Amino acid sequence: MGALQKYKGKILNYLQIIVGCFITAFAVNSILIPNKLSTSGVTGISQMVQSFTGINYSYIYYFFSITILILAFFCLKREEFMKIIFVSFLYPTLLVLTRMFHFVFVQGEMFLVCIYFSLFYGFGSGLVLRAGVTFGGTDTVARILNRKIFKNVALSRIMLILDGSILISLGFVFGKNVALYALVNHVICIYIMDYMLFGFRQKLYKAQIIPYDNADSEEIAKYILGIGRGVTIHKVVGAYTHSDKTMLSSIVSPRQSALIRSFLAEHYPKSFMEVSPIVTVYGIGERFIRIQGED
Repeated sequence: MGALQKYKGKILNYLQIIVGCFITAFAVNSILIPNKLSTSGVTGISQMVQSFTGINYSYIYYFFSITILILAFFCLKREEFMKIIFVSFLYPTLLVLTRMFHFVFVQGEMFLVCIYFSLFYGFGSGLVLRAGVTFGGTDTVARILNRKIFKNVALSRIMLILDGSILISLGFVFGKNVALYALVNHVICIYIMDYMLFGFRQKLYKAQIIPYDNADSEEIAKYILGIGRGVTIHKVVGAYTHSDKTMLSSIVSPRQSALIRSFLAEHYPKSFMEVSPIVTVYGIGERFIRIQGED
């Protein structure tokens, strides 16, 4: 039964990747290209090369994708290479196929076009990223540069420089308006991908409580356990008083955070409570993500 579940999970994972790549290719060929817009990444580079050579951008994308894949094979670790190999062939193929339909989803008001493109492109890319793989684009190039050349430069900074350079180049090749719309696309897509990865689940918060009296910690812990959350108890020392304190830590939902605060306000008003947002939590628990991946 365990092997069957694992096999089923892998099939669903590949289906998710295929659907995500198709939606992304659809966004490029049915929204971006018909409206003579562009975007960052390898897609933007391919469009610029097409403007100089006349070769269709989808074939140019294929060339860049295979080139990056070869570089990744020699420069990155095996697990990093395996994460991009499937998409490196699938996505360019879908770009070529969806281009053949000549279907235009929306045309006209450029700002609305940007919104539609970003929704589809961000959603499709988010599906692929949630499956644990990447497109093998500028993110992979950034990893290679970080690994082999700019070892002391943060990966995020390298990616920012790469995408920023592409956006500036778009301005010189296609004009400042196209570059501006490409920037808008890029920003909206990033937000949508973030929500795809983290935002569709209920928000979780880390609540840290230090009772005024250490003796109160047991009752507070019992209350948190009673609302269905685990508690970790830490021994800490206050820097101002140098006295030993007990700190309780728990991962809670917004509603549970409010319940704990109300409980403290009513029974232990001198307690200290810190609440901070958490991007995601891996492990076993309510609304946590299993660390071995999602089925």
